[in-house]
Amino acid sequence: MRRLLALVAIVASFGCGSDILGPVQTVDGNWTGLQNGYSMSLSLSQTGTSVTGTADFLGVGGAASGTVSGTFVYPALNITITFPSVSDVNYKGTMSESQAKIFGQLNGSGFTNLELDVKKR
Repeated sequence: MRRLLALVAIVASFGCGSDILGPVQTVDGNWTGLQNGYSMSLSLSQTGTSVTGTADFLGVGGAASGTVSGTFVYPALNITITFPSVSDVNYKGTMSESQAKIFGQLNGSGFTNLELDVKKR
């Protein structure tokens, strides 16, 4: 229980602050979001339109880490997050034209259009 609370505190601190970077054209880097009771952290690498990386997810059901694969063709991000022992989760988002932020939704593994936006750290 203490680990979960510590993880919640760490992840929540990533979501704090109002400083959002200016617009970007790639998804390379670290992205975090805290919305609707869920927190997601993405570490993404982009080569051409291909995107790979890792994801950390925290919600009411606990915490999980997984791998990311998908595509990014500005402004559309379409990735699949694969977690061990859980069905895949799809994240579809649209990059903001004015800031380093992706407006997205999670689907799969119990999620149906759950809004979870992420911003670049």
